[in-house]
Amino acid sequence: MKQRPPEIPNIDIGKSYDSRFRGADIHVDSLHNLSEFFGKDMPPHRHDQYYQVHWVRCGSASVQLGEQSYSGVAPLFFFTPPAIPHSFQLDENADGLVLTARRELINRMVTGSGEDALEKRFSTPAFYELDAVVGRRMRDARNLQTLIELLGDEFFDERPGRKHTLPALVNLLMVSIFRISELPDRSASLRQVDLEIFAAFNKLVDAHFTEHWPLQRYTAILNVTPGRLADICQRLTGSSPKKLVYERQIQEAKWELIYTTTAISVICDRLGFKDAAYFCRFFSRHTGFSPREFRHRALVGDVS
Repeated sequence: MKQRPPEIPNIDIGKSYDSRFRGADIHVDSLHNLSEFFGKDMPPHRHDQYYQVHWVRCGSASVQLGEQSYSGVAPLFFFTPPAIPHSFQLDENADGLVLTARRELINRMVTGSGEDALEKRFSTPAFYELDAVVGRRMRDARNLQTLIELLGDEFFDERPGRKHTLPALVNLLMVSIFRISELPDRSASLRQVDLEIFAAFNKLVDAHFTEHWPLQRYTAILNVTPGRLADICQRLTGSSPKKLVYERQIQEAKWELIYTTTAISVICDRLGFKDAAYFCRFFSRHTGFSPREFRHRALVGDVS
């Protein structure tokens, strides 16, 4: 019998490293702190629900992103989309910052932008030594360094208005990455077939989570059996397809409750729930708080 390859672990920063940010949209930490915890020689892993940007301001790094290998000297960054296996080795002098951003946060910027290149860029890993960037992109390289340092300052200082400044800085940082990066002329897929199916499923969920599709509709469009989709999701995330849809609905509800003053009944309608009482029970079951309690805690800075 053919032996299955070893499973690549899926790491959730909020669960395995910093429980204060469990479920947070944005997490920033120093490369030094993360290296102290995980080690400077990080074996293959992935973050299925998160984008990551590693900013190396000093030292050097050797990185594997999907099937591609890179090495370089600071200042450099590497960008990793959700579900892409990656590993890296840092030298003893390496330091910088690591941004971990929830998939929905970045997708919210991309979806409906009308820029196919933007969507394509953010589904593909990138590695760049910034001193090697030339031409008009040099300004974007300087901006990236400034923006990620500002993002770190804003994240660590915890000043008033942070819930607005952090997403804005992340958006600006992602635009800088988009402008710096050049996709290869031929779009070479870095995903195996299961990763492609998983990515397509996530894209469908993002487009239709408010319509409360039955699982069979997703599998029919993806042309896979429910069992295969369940197996892929379980192996890549440890969750069922249905749970991933629920998580997407909850993340959208949290976003509305934290960042808007929209009435809870209107949020219920926007998310496709026909019964407000059921929506409140659904939200409480998945978060431990009613929507009203969650919004109040967000206002006083007691949720992430």
